[in-house]
Amino acid sequence: MNSIIVVSKNIDLTTKFLDKFLSGQKIDGIDRDFNTFEKTVGIPDIRTVQQKLYFKPIKSRDKAVIIDAPAGLTIEAQNSLLKVLEEPPENTFIFLVVTSKTLLLPTVLSRCKIIELKEEDAGEKDFDESFEVLDRLSSAGIGERLKIAQDYSKTKEETTIFLESLILAARERLLASPADETLLKMLKDFQKTHAILKSTNASHRLTLENLFLNIDT
Repeated sequence: MNSIIVVSKNIDLTTKFLDKFLSGQKIDGIDRDFNTFEKTVGIPDIRTVQQKLYFKPIKSRDKAVIIDAPAGLTIEAQNSLLKVLEEPPENTFIFLVVTSKTLLLPTVLSRCKIIELKEEDAGEKDFDESFEVLDRLSSAGIGERLKIAQDYSKTKEETTIFLESLILAARERLLASPADETLLKMLKDFQKTHAILKSTNASHRLTLENLFLNIDT
């Protein structure tokens, strides 16, 4: 499969993986096309990338087109990629680099090989902590909700990672209780807030406070 999703929060780890993979495929540097986007990737960005997909390799047998999208892609942009992800141009590897699978549609995920890069000592503790926060939010009053927001909003990066953990925890719970409408709405609120933080300059502290104060439990 030549369409590959790389899930990673660590730039160095991603860079090392891509270099090792592409070197293994004997793809020269000139045939590696990196496209990095600071904001959410939209339709105009994808159109630009799609034009490059059909260029022929210059020095190597194959070429690679990398879409580095840490803030994710709009739904429209993802839908526009479906056909090319399912049938990439000949001699072309497509890499879609994101910080979390939750940023992508199931239809995109199903068309790609998924590689999750995890640092050593990553995360069971953080994941368990996210379940605890979900339980606390279910019974917390205004004061405690504000305290939770304060504890997890020291930096924008910390807040974003925290929200990603909450999204994963809520999805895990929802798999066990698919009829739980309250949990489903909570998950959607988490995803919406995550998108706001990744694509705007909104205050991470105020955004998290607003999320928790307006959650229905």
